[in-house]
Amino acid sequence: MEIKHIPVDTGTGPKAPGRGAGLLAGPETSPGRWHSVTVPASQPQAAPDNTDLERSLQELVRYYRHSSVGSRCLGLVHQINTPLQVLSFQLDLLEQKAQEELGLLTESLLADTDHLVTLNHYRQAKFSQLRRELTRLQGMARSLVLQGVHEEAQDKFPLDLNQLCRQELELYQAEAFFKHQITGEFHFQDGLPLFPGYYIDFSQSFRNLIDNSLEAMAGTDCRQLTVITACQHRRIMLRIGDTGVGIPPVDLPRIFEPFFSTKQTLGRHRAGLGLFMVRRLLAAYQAEIRVDSGSGGTWMTVSFPVA
Repeated sequence: MEIKHIPVDTGTGPKAPGRGAGLLAGPETSPGRWHSVTVPASQPQAAPDNTDLERSLQELVRYYRHSSVGSRCLGLVHQINTPLQVLSFQLDLLEQKAQEELGLLTESLLADTDHLVTLNHYRQAKFSQLRRELTRLQGMARSLVLQGVHEEAQDKFPLDLNQLCRQELELYQAEAFFKHQITGEFHFQDGLPLFPGYYIDFSQSFRNLIDNSLEAMAGTDCRQLTVITACQHRRIMLRIGDTGVGIPPVDLPRIFEPFFSTKQTLGRHRAGLGLFMVRRLLAAYQAEIRVDSGSGGTWMTVSFPVA
């Protein structure tokens, strides 16, 4: 994945993105071509005769929170297979060269010194390559363990939105489509205030929004993902933009409904729970979610107050 990390001024937050700066053209730069909807991330009150449905939805949220680590593990295990194959192949080559070197040493006391030096350099280069692959594996494992620790936390603790986004995006490097076919530009405003919350509420919401963007870009030629964080007027803001197919205007008012989906991706049935879960998970944080979508992409903006 081609990635550009661009700092954002801490005083004013992100400027309206424009293509001249290499960013997606957001709704601020061309307001006429976007269809928009804004919803508060509040939990609707269940009707008196609808308490069973509300309890079911609450259980669905609880289950959904803790179901993502397993699916991510499967992706990482699949990706770990490649560096393991590289390690195995390189070790085979090292063993062959070690036998060749041993043969030279035992054939004569006047061994070919230049050849031995060449073999030694070759071995050192392979050791470096092995170390890089091992570092990759260790990084994947650490990220997954760290995510699991955060998401199993039973109490709120101070969250750093920038750190959370970076950790989640790092885990996406294990996905081939994200790594090789997406151009990313990430703009994290320095000095974002910490806020109390459950890590899993924001990690799951972030992944749902990113997954939507990736799915929307699967069939397009231009695949650019932009992630922006900022704090303005005591509200933390997360913006995610893509160059996907966009959301049809007729569907826009329904995208937060449970089980509503506008797409079937890669032969998989879509449950239609992504944005519904984002709204539910962020209800306790008084979040507001704005969606701007046009024929050339979509911007999702989540904002919530901080003390």
